[in-house]
Amino acid sequence: MLSRLPAHAVIALWTLLIGVPLYLLTVSTFKSTLEIYQNPLGLPEAFTLDNFVEAWVRADFSTYSWNSLVVTVGSILLTLLLALLASYPISRFRSWWATPMLGFFLLGLLVPVRLASVELFMLMKDLGLLNSHLGLILVYTATRLPFAIFILSNFMRAVPVELEEAARLDGAGHVRLLWSVLTPQVRPAVGIVTIFTAIAVWNDFYFPLLFIFDPKMRTLPLGLSTFVGQYGTDWGVLFAGLLLSMLPLALLFLFTSKQVREGVGAGGVK
Repeated sequence: MLSRLPAHAVIALWTLLIGVPLYLLTVSTFKSTLEIYQNPLGLPEAFTLDNFVEAWVRADFSTYSWNSLVVTVGSILLTLLLALLASYPISRFRSWWATPMLGFFLLGLLVPVRLASVELFMLMKDLGLLNSHLGLILVYTATRLPFAIFILSNFMRAVPVELEEAARLDGAGHVRLLWSVLTPQVRPAVGIVTIFTAIAVWNDFYFPLLFIFDPKMRTLPLGLSTFVGQYGTDWGVLFAGLLLSMLPLALLFLFTSKQVREGVGAGGVK
């Protein structure tokens, strides 16, 4: 019992760090701004959905949610497609360039992309991709590819060679081998890449602020910023909008949590 106490203490501390902000966010969604200042920790006087309705209407929530969904899903699909295509030769071909090529992609994890914002803005302008969802999808795909290739290539290397040889005896080419044999074997890695890409893209405020000018093209984090005013902020409505924006990621995590757990477990065994 005593030997397990430190682990319990860490879990309790972690639960406290996550639970307290989540509690404050949840109870604040049912309060007015005045009530939040007067009683920040207590329960609301009345549980009404006025802040949620106000957030949905004032922030044009449906439009911003759709924009975020398009950008997030597009970024995930393009990242997975390109990462699978790149990881296959890196992990399965016995070539001298495989390891240096993986190292080249991993350099992308070390580059602080936001320091090159001016150059990136000029490139997007020259390509005519400013103020477009396609431009955001390409930027997010480029920034997420190094992590995705690192995860997928390591999982593909663990797939037994006998499985690949059996597929080749059945006449499988490179395309069938990748999509029908290797990709199902690395589903935990696909789940990890999906959830981490979704979190990074859905919650990002910086790149939409830099590249999107039309209010109708804004993503959810940028749209919620309209509640923060120069002379006052409607905190109750802002917290309600934040809670609504968290729901899609929570649902996605529920659907992919099994793959993520399997992926973490497989990584621990290796």
